[in-house]
Amino acid sequence: MDSPEQPGAAGANRFHRRLRTEVASWREDGLISEEQAAAILARYQPDASSAAANPLGNRVVTIVAVMGATLIGLGIIAWIAANWSEIAPWGRLSIMAVATPVIYAIGWFLAYRRGYPVVGMEVILLGAIAFGAAIHLIAQTYHVPVNHPNLVAAWFLGVVPIAYLTRSRTVAGLMLILFLAAAGFRAQEWFPEFDDAALFAMPPVYLALAGALFGMGMLQGRYAYTRPLSLLFVITVLLVAGAAIYVLSFSAFWEEVAYGYAEGIPPVWPRGEYWAVMGVAGIIAVASTLAWNRRAPASSASRIGELAPILAAGIVIAITMLALALGLGWMWWVFNLIMLGYVSALIAVGYRMLRAELINFAVVLFAVTLFTRYVEFGLELLGQAMAFIVTGVLLLALGFGLELLRRRMLQRMRAPARPQ
Repeated sequence: MDSPEQPGAAGANRFHRRLRTEVASWREDGLISEEQAAAILARYQPDASSAAANPLGNRVVTIVAVMGATLIGLGIIAWIAANWSEIAPWGRLSIMAVATPVIYAIGWFLAYRRGYPVVGMEVILLGAIAFGAAIHLIAQTYHVPVNHPNLVAAWFLGVVPIAYLTRSRTVAGLMLILFLAAAGFRAQEWFPEFDDAALFAMPPVYLALAGALFGMGMLQGRYAYTRPLSLLFVITVLLVAGAAIYVLSFSAFWEEVAYGYAEGIPPVWPRGEYWAVMGVAGIIAVASTLAWNRRAPASSASRIGELAPILAAGIVIAITMLALALGLGWMWWVFNLIMLGYVSALIAVGYRMLRAELINFAVVLFAVTLFTRYVEFGLELLGQAMAFIVTGVLLLALGFGLELLRRRMLQRMRAPARPQ
């Protein structure tokens, strides 16, 4: 099935914007004349179809369509739930069994037959939401708890083929959200007693899942069919890894661990499925990353560099498990250092690859972490006036550093390419 989306449109628009910047720089440096600049821009002028595929316009339409599909899905679910007791059991099953295929068919018709890919894809997203509602409502019919650990996993498995058949980023985004949520619901089965202490072991498993998603995302980038979804996987990895390290950086987290050991409360270790998920995620992470660059020699430095994110995740997981096993209450500062290293690595990669979005994400993550630590300790250690002064100095220093980084990136982008 050919995707109605145009994954190359955004890249083409980025190329034209970059070209206009370069041509202006060449003209200012006297390398080309006004006439030559106009000729170059005219040669690569996007045609009407490229103009129609303006990424800003597509984003607006996509956002509006996603909001519409989501609201319709919530409305349908609310209406059915409100009238659930008045509908006969056979009627409930009929509604749920018919609704999802009909919505999928309408979305397919709009996207692939009528030429409305954005709206059609979001109607298909509505079908994926309706599929999840069907699973939960049918489960309710048979008195299955709404938080049953297998319901979200079943929803995820039903969305996977739709995401890859359509290659829709919004449907794939729902798929990844369900994948991560399914792990959270399965956690009910991983611990003998699912309480607050059990949640301490969740960041490591999410780091393992982030490693698996990273390898799968990079591997999918090698193939034209799955390439439109590759970036979405990488973005999910950045968010999940950042969130896991952020949770582990709280002092209250480790103080509670140390308090439990001081009171003689044994650690709550998860059951075998937890370790199986960790192991399978690690195998997938390593295997998919190696397959992504299978042409490189096994001993090459590039192979080691590409495994660096997986190895880093494994080291952080090992440190977390060891600290939990020993009840080390001072580990919060170690994870704050790890967060600083994570942010620094994102900035370095963004600078090297000229990807401003990586730097922006790193800055936001650093700012959130810094503000959190300020709230935790700053107000207690400093007076109000001094706290404002210190925060202001830190923000000014951060702004100055980002401005220097931005200028260096622009200089690199404008530098003439070296002859091969």
